[in-house]
Amino acid sequence: MNEYIDEEQMTPEDEQLMIAERLHVFASRLNQLAKEQIAKRTEIEQRWLEDIRQYHGKYDDRSKVELNRAGGSQVYVNITRNKTNAAEARLQDMLFPTDDRNWAIYPTPVPELDSLAAKAPEQQMMMAQQGMPMQPTPASMAADSIREAEERCEAMQEEIDDQLNESRYQTKARDIIHDACLLGTGVVKGPVVMGRMKKAWSQLPDGTSILQINESLNPTVERVDPWDFFPDMSARTIDEAEYVFQRHLLTKKQLRELSRLPGILIDQLRKVAASEAKSSQLGRDYTSDIRYITGINTVDSDSKYELWEYHGPISKSELIDAIAQADDVYEQEEIDELDDEVDAVVFFSGNSVLKVVINPMDTTERPFSVFNWEKDDSSVFGFGVPYLMRNPQKVINASWRMMMDNAGLSIADQVIINREIVEPADGSWQMTPKKLWFLRDKTRAVNEAMAAFSTPSHQQELANIFSMARQLADEETNLPLIAQGEMAPHVTQTASGMQMLMNSSNIVLRKAIKNWDDDITRPLLTRFYDWNMQYNEKPGIKGDFSVDARGSGALLVKDKQQESLMIYANMSAGNPMLASRRDWAGLDREIAKSLEIPYDNVTLSEEEIMEMQASQQPQEPPPDPMLQFKQIEMQVEQAKVQLRAQEMQQKAELDRYRLDLETQIEQQKLAQERELKMAELAAKANMTREQLQTRMALDMEKNKTMRDAKAAETNVKLTQTQLQAQNLAQGFDTY
Repeated sequence: MNEYIDEEQMTPEDEQLMIAERLHVFASRLNQLAKEQIAKRTEIEQRWLEDIRQYHGKYDDRSKVELNRAGGSQVYVNITRNKTNAAEARLQDMLFPTDDRNWAIYPTPVPELDSLAAKAPEQQMMMAQQGMPMQPTPASMAADSIREAEERCEAMQEEIDDQLNESRYQTKARDIIHDACLLGTGVVKGPVVMGRMKKAWSQLPDGTSILQINESLNPTVERVDPWDFFPDMSARTIDEAEYVFQRHLLTKKQLRELSRLPGILIDQLRKVAASEAKSSQLGRDYTSDIRYITGINTVDSDSKYELWEYHGPISKSELIDAIAQADDVYEQEEIDELDDEVDAVVFFSGNSVLKVVINPMDTTERPFSVFNWEKDDSSVFGFGVPYLMRNPQKVINASWRMMMDNAGLSIADQVIINREIVEPADGSWQMTPKKLWFLRDKTRAVNEAMAAFSTPSHQQELANIFSMARQLADEETNLPLIAQGEMAPHVTQTASGMQMLMNSSNIVLRKAIKNWDDDITRPLLTRFYDWNMQYNEKPGIKGDFSVDARGSGALLVKDKQQESLMIYANMSAGNPMLASRRDWAGLDREIAKSLEIPYDNVTLSEEEIMEMQASQQPQEPPPDPMLQFKQIEMQVEQAKVQLRAQEMQQKAELDRYRLDLETQIEQQKLAQERELKMAELAAKANMTREQLQTRMALDMEKNKTMRDAKAAETNVKLTQTQLQAQNLAQGFDTY
């Protein structure tokens, strides 16, 4: 009805009423759009609930009813939690080193400036040789520009790093990784401008101190709960999403605190606070379902208000209506330059619009980034570890339940009793040891009274199914036991083999790390760079830079960094020429970093080192390099002489062994011949046994004398060889 009122006859109250009605229509449109995304995401939410049940080792209600009806085992062998936690821990350890960033910022390369800067030293040297005054040349100016760009880039990197540390980025990133491993999707939001209260004490001229509290607006990072993240469900990636909704659950106290924010529509906020919290709720809150799965009492979420944050396009008229009711007024020129449709951020609850602002970024980038453990080509939301191993987990549970049921049945026989033939003496039909039975029908045989049947045991077959299911879980998740820090049957005993296995087990994790670099690190750091370029008041950090996400590169280097540093340090220390080119303090720092040792805590400062050197006795001057070279040559010759002596000694030992072997063979041959001769002599001369033994003893003594003579000759040769080797070594030492 108010639409037909003449604008000249409208009062300010009528105009405000019309604006409120249009804002109501605006909020209703966003409400309907949010409800559509909630309905489209229902199947994904049910999948998430199943993932959480599987992670906590719980059966769903339907499975519980079926198991209770069957009356068998209800055990749950939970390997999903171990797999998920292993994936999460490995990814966190690789992405976030304890002492280094997994990203960097570099100046944008300019080939013309680089080529000019390379000529700067030559031109300056020529001018100095010719006695010309040093004047700026194009080459020197290019070198100065590159140097200034590098300094600004370093300052920008330090600024962003400080902003991320202030917002506890690594802590929130670990929560995002947990969401991605469990549910398949992790969401980060940033930069988000948050007001922080900073306290500082200042001293007055009279000596008293006062506390000053200032509010600073700094960009920060937030972790978005996937349950509260509702993007455009028709999009396949977050970049394709036309709009994004984020839900906030607030108490009435938190809702009233929104009145302190600039640009809030106070009348609309009062209307929401005066209504019931349930009237503002569009979607279902699954907090109670999750608490029920984890075994915690459910909570009532009807007392919380739903505040929705919309990022997407709105019409120009909707923006102007919101600005007209806000306390902050935009410049008219800024509004006139807007197109018919603008990208904005809208806060609404129920059918009330609470705040509308234009996208604060000139790049129109939205502050959301999404990371998937396993990407889904048809949706923004991906798949987590529990979903990937859903079927192996079911097979493991089923095979283990069957093993328990079969073990219970096969442990004792099934007994069939004919009551017409026998009856128990104690009146109880329960089987007990040494039980007495009475034969009722004496015309029947006793063996017809009872029969026992054994249930076959299938433990081996079921155990094979269980093992196969575990192997399938490893293959379907690409997380073998060795990647979880557990021993596996195929683990090798060599260091190189272990390294090859670890590298192969990290292939899938490298893919996830690359996804993190592409989907989180690079877009997030780029938005922080854009925000600082647009809003930061420090001129020394501005420049044309590019973000480099190097999480996967850091992973590849980290595996061999420690071993390579130690080899490089030993190689440099053993070569005087290389040792003179090394920065040993820097190399020491890098080795301590690779070993994760706090370098500053275990290393003396430069002042302490200088004091220690000054307190020590003056050392002798460094030796002459030529003398060192001669000493090295002498050491090489000495090693050759020692090697020659060892060869001669080994040859002598070999000769002695060969002589002993020949002597033994000769003795055996002589003994055989002696036996034959004695037999012949005994046969021919008819000698007695005592005479034969006397003759044998004489021959043995003769052979022993010959053997001792040969052994003495060999020892003399060996002694001469050893003396020659010693003389060679002594002669070299004398030299």
